[in-house]
Amino acid sequence: MRVIAGSARSIRLQYPKGEKIRPSTDRMRESLFGSLGDEVVGSRFCDLYAGAGTVGIEALSRGAQSAVFVEKNPRCMEALQTNLANTHLAERATVFRGNLPRCLKEVWQKFAPFDIVFAGPPYSVDPAPLLLIAAKLISGHDTLLIVQCDSRTVVEATGLRQLRRQEFGGTAVVWYGT
Repeated sequence: MRVIAGSARSIRLQYPKGEKIRPSTDRMRESLFGSLGDEVVGSRFCDLYAGAGTVGIEALSRGAQSAVFVEKNPRCMEALQTNLANTHLAERATVFRGNLPRCLKEVWQKFAPFDIVFAGPPYSVDPAPLLLIAAKLISGHDTLLIVQCDSRTVVEATGLRQLRRQEFGGTAVVWYGT
């Protein structure tokens, strides 16, 4: 995996060996950021279930003002810190260790508002509890919430309006707003 575009273009990203993480594919990230276009430039970005930071690092590389990465796995956090250092993007990044969705309110209180929130939970995790909390937090804000999930997952989000759904093989990317 490499950074696709921007200031860190082509820099290889590290992943912890033996961990069951599912990094966002190049194709998915290219489509996602192509759709976001200039909305990323100058944005405050949040990468939930960050893993090694692939999506948030791509956002920073493409001009996001800042990014908050939320991850609980210590080995993933170590890879994330290495990736931020290797891409020279660490100055604009904050890494928060926490268990989602439980820590989402704390993340919002400490670091919000965000313009774009990306969540890529493990496919074995039901995204509905995260969406329920996120809907309350982003209400009244102009925040775009993007969730990556298994394409077979149907995610009902009370308090959120589904704006778009894209599928990439077994992966779906669902865009929400208030």
